[in-house]
Order: sequence, then structure tokens, then C-alpha cells
Amino acid sequence: MKNKKIKSFFGGILLAVASVYAQNPPEITSLIMEGLLPEPQTLVSFPKQMGIHPNEINGFYLKGKAEIPFGLSYFTDKSQVKESKGSILLELTRKVTNVEGYELNVTKDGVKLKARTQKGLFYGMMTLEQMAKYADELNAEIPACQIKDAPNSTYRALHIDLKHHIDKKEYMYQILDKMASYKLNAAIVEFEDKIKYDSYPQIGAPQAWSIDEWKDWCEYAYKLHIEISPLIQGIGHADFILKHEEMKTLRENPKSDWVCCPSNEDYYRVQFGLYEDAIRATPHGKYLHVGGDEVGTLGICPLCKKRGLNALELQMDWLKRVSDYAVKHGRTPVFWDDMVFKQVGLYAAILDQISPEQVDSVWNVHLPELNKHIRSFPKEVVYMRWQYGNANQPGNKKALKWYYDNGLRVMGATAAQTTYAMMPLGGFVENIRSFQIARKEVPVEGVLCTAWDDASPLFDTFWPGFIAHAQYSWNNQKEMNKKEFNRRYRMAEFGCGAASLDDFRPLLESTFSLWETGLLDEGVRRSLYRTGGKFKVMSLPGEEKGEWTHKYQQRINEARKGVLKTLRVNEMLTNYRRKAIRNTYSLQVFECINELTGYTAELLVALSDYDCKRDFVSRNNLLACIRKFDVIRENMEHVYSQTRVLDQPAGYKLPMNHHAHLAIQTANSDWMFLYEIKFLQELTTYLKCLNNE
Repeated sequence: MKNKKIKSFFGGILLAVASVYAQNPPEITSLIMEGLLPEPQTLVSFPKQMGIHPNEINGFYLKGKAEIPFGLSYFTDKSQVKESKGSILLELTRKVTNVEGYELNVTKDGVKLKARTQKGLFYGMMTLEQMAKYADELNAEIPACQIKDAPNSTYRALHIDLKHHIDKKEYMYQILDKMASYKLNAAIVEFEDKIKYDSYPQIGAPQAWSIDEWKDWCEYAYKLHIEISPLIQGIGHADFILKHEEMKTLRENPKSDWVCCPSNEDYYRVQFGLYEDAIRATPHGKYLHVGGDEVGTLGICPLCKKRGLNALELQMDWLKRVSDYAVKHGRTPVFWDDMVFKQVGLYAAILDQISPEQVDSVWNVHLPELNKHIRSFPKEVVYMRWQYGNANQPGNKKALKWYYDNGLRVMGATAAQTTYAMMPLGGFVENIRSFQIARKEVPVEGVLCTAWDDASPLFDTFWPGFIAHAQYSWNNQKEMNKKEFNRRYRMAEFGCGAASLDDFRPLLESTFSLWETGLLDEGVRRSLYRTGGKFKVMSLPGEEKGEWTHKYQQRINEARKGVLKTLRVNEMLTNYRRKAIRNTYSLQVFECINELTGYTAELLVALSDYDCKRDFVSRNNLLACIRKFDVIRENMEHVYSQTRVLDQPAGYKLPMNHHAHLAIQTANSDWMFLYEIKFLQELTTYLKCLNNE
């Protein structure tokens, strides 16, 4: 379907038909058929035949042992009926070979859906519901068609990282509903302290869910054919354990709460207790992700030194211990693999941080050292090869092939969010797709799409990346480019009327550069680890008019452009609001983000105007701009608090913050506005001093 035709179509009357039940115009049929996410493997439309209007569907007719799938959102009022015109026939048959596959036929007489398993029927219904929603929006029929569909990947998983926050319970259930609608079938939840551990109650945060509450959530996921597995960090990323006074003896370095000592038997008692509780909380889980990344320091404590093992040997010994525990308790262990390669000098190569021309030589130099340790790699472990950039580069593929050649199990990990504040930038669509391309050459057991909580954006901002993962993990045979994906994303998330709208995210993202550093002389907002969490806000005007503006002229020029960008993004989002018939909350979130990122530009322009004029009007305008921040913050916190618990509870102990994560700089929500608060405090004091003079 050509975008010009769609824009022209929506530029006029949305739909002109003589009757509700008249055959669709070609543009409508194309819009519905070419709006599906994930895109079916095979779709044949019959434009000369009548389809069926959603209102004409009267219920389900069940054949054999078929059941009406749980979790339907559109056909919730349709119960079982006798086979008749307008019914949805559900049939289980061995003629459909793929356990998640289905065959869907739509005619004027009704719908026939066949699958090998109940799971296949569920996915077929997700496709039918998506078509029905579009048809309902357009007051049209579901087009006559035949779909034969099955996923390319059997493991289509999301990463839910709860390090620094927890979302409200209703929202957590909504996340599962949306995952199911896009045929995502697994999640690995990085729990950290968001379980009330029975074994070590002091580790669970005050606002943590109980084991039974997590079990209920996982049972709901299971009904939606989503398998939930836990990720419980231990040897590294262990600050949620080691920050507690009674756990300090387990530290590898007494001065750091980041790494547990792998030679301390008391540590394993704690670790295995947390594993046991996490396994109970995820009753249908297949995996136990043991973490293992970014360990940094091993072998420095007296117990480790006494053993005479190097860092890699200590880590692999630890991996054997924890993987044996997982297997014994019916779980397949999963392990982040970065330290394995880092300890032998291959880190830059496997992450393609060096040029493709260098990869071969670096790999050849260090491969013998890696091979020397091959016997210490437990065979039961799934080694998760993470690459958040282009996974189709030579270094990443060499690592994947090394696992495959050595008979080791491997998964991939891509990302919808890394360390960005407020929302992911760049969309990640191409990178997410790249891992599905790479796995065509080297088989992997599946791909996890991660979303990291370092700067803790709201979960709603991750969905473009997660839905891209749903598309490309289900169907990596079709060449759907980023532009086409974004069109389908807008249609699926906001409504058919949004399909032809311009994408607001690139323009919104272009304001982030100024927001990241615009109020600073030193530091950067999201990557605080680069400066150890330290920053310095920009200086303020001196006595001479215009001197400050001249000093920061380039930044002021960017701010003036930024003000216009913010206004334009606001216009675009207002247009989305007019067109959107669902997910208006997501649009509210983006409106808040636009207000906040645009505020930096507005403040800099107001300060520059005052610096140059120093008169009553410019001062009042600057004071009004300062007061505006409280309104922006209040609005953002109101919107965010609808889905998220914003502040840490009373008595919550902050970790030492080894990686200087933005989201754990403060126990309340100040971290979201860290630089604005500091700069406005200094600016307010500055203006008061001038006034006193």
C-alpha cells in the first residue's frame, strides 16, 4: 500500500459506503490487511468476495476439544453457539504442523480457525481481533482472506527490569495483556528486591509483592501463553543484597556492595534461598537467569586469593555451582556471557567495538586462551550473547558460532532501552531486527529483548521496541523496513486514523541533546557512570549585560530552535489525540516528556533575554518561567503515578550505586529532575541576591 494513497484517502471522508454491510472499498481492505502486527507469514486477500462485518459475528462454534481462548479483548461477549452463519469455528487438528501455528479463513458466512494446539488458536484469535478492531473503527467488514501463519522463533521474550522501581499492579497485568496481543510468549523478570523473600525478608523492599502475588501474576501470564522466568543477580549487580548490614560479610570487596565473594559458603546459602523463593514465585517458569554480567572485581578477597584461581576460573566455578542448583530444581540456567569474553581479552571484539578488519586478528590472538577454559563451561547453561547494537556484525556472529561449534546452548539479547533517560532514543528497530537476521546464519534458541532500568523510563516508552521485537521474532522472512513498521505501529497502538500521521518521535528525540546537557558545564544526564555521578550546573550571568549570552551563544541558538521544536511536537501530539481511539495514556506520557525536555530550551531563552535586557519585563518573564517548572513536574508526576509507584517507601535503604544509575540518585522522584532542581535553586538564589542589592 502506498502512503500517498492512504494520506489522500484519510484527507477526505474516512469511509463512504451505502450500507454497513457493503463490500469494502479497496483502500479499506488494504489498510486492514496491511496493518497487522506481527505480519502473518502468508496472507491471501480475496477482494472480489464479501467479508463479514464484526457485528455479524454471533459466537464460537467449538469442534473437538477446542476451547474459547482466555484473554480475548474484542470478542469477549461471544459465547458458544451452534454452527451457523456468522460463527467462529475453532478446531484443533494435527493437519496444522506448527504447535503455535494456525490457519484462518474469513468469508461472508463466518470465520474458520484451525490450529494444532490451544496456543495456536489463541494466536489466530489475536490476528482476528486485530482485524476486527480495525474493521470496527472503519465501520467496515473484516475482509475475505486466508492466513497461514506460524512464528519463526519459538522464544519471543521481553525483559522486565524492576531494579529501581515497581509499577502498579493493574499496570503489570496490562503489560501481559499487550504482550499477548502481539504474540510475545515469554518474559524474564529481573526482580532484585521486588519480591518479599521468605528466606531473607530484609532483602525484599517494603513495597515488594509477596510470593503469592507474583504467583497470581504468573498464573495470569500462563493463561495468556506467556512463560515467566526470574532473573536473580548474585555474583555481580548484588547491591540489593550487599547493601544490608547483615550481608556485608558476603562482599568480595568490603568497601563495595556490588560483588559477592564466590568463595564464601555463606553467600551460597543466601543466593540459593533467593533462588528458591523466586522459583516459587514463577511456578511455570522454564529458566532461572542467574545474571553474571559486569562483575568487575573477583579474586581480591582473602578467601579467593587462597584458592589461587584467576577471575575467569572463579566465575566459571560460581557458574557451575548456581547452574547445578537450577538444574536440580527443574530450571534451565541462563547466564550473561560478557565476562567470559572480557576476561580473555575479547570483549571489544564480540561487541564489535573495533573495526570489522580488526575482529579476525584480535579473535585469533585471544581464542586459544578462551579455548583453554572450554571444559569449565557447564553444558546445561544457556549462554546469553547480548549485543544491543547491530547484532549482524562479525564479532557477535563469531561469538555465536563459537558456542555452536563447541556444542553449547546460546540465546541472543537485543534491547529496546539501554541507559536513556525519559525514553529510548533511536527506536532500536534496526538493531532489534538485526539479531533475527544474524540467527539465520547461526542458530540460537531465541532472543530476549531487554529494557534496562538504569534511568528508569516509563514502561510505555518501550513499546515501539518491544513491538518491533514481536514483529521480527515472529516473522523474519518478510522485509518490513523501519518506515513500514512505524506506520503499522501507529495504527495498532493509536488507531487507523494515526496510520498516515507523521512520526512525532524523531522530532521529540532531537530535543534531548540540549536537555541532556543544556543546564550543565560538566556531566551528562543519563550516563552518570562516566563521571561517577558528579555534575556541575552552568554558570550564571555576571554584571555585564549580554556577556553570559555571548559565552553560551551556541547553546542559546540551539535553545531557540528547541522552543520551536517543542511547539511543533505539541501540535503533532494534539493531532494524534484527535485521531487516537486507544492508548491515549501513552500520548499523555509523551506530552509530559515533551514539556520537560522543552523546558530546558525555554528556560535558557528566558535567561538569555534577561541577561541582555536586565529590565522589569524580562525579569518577570524569567520568574514566570522558573515557576512553570513546578507545574511541569506536578503534571508529569500525576501522569506517571497512574501506572508507577514513584517514590521509594520510608526506610528504604539506597545502595552505594556502583554504576551511578540515574534512577537511584534519590529515594524520592527528584532524580527525574536532578539538573533542573539544582540549576533553579542557584538561579532563584541569584535573582534574590540581585533584588536585595
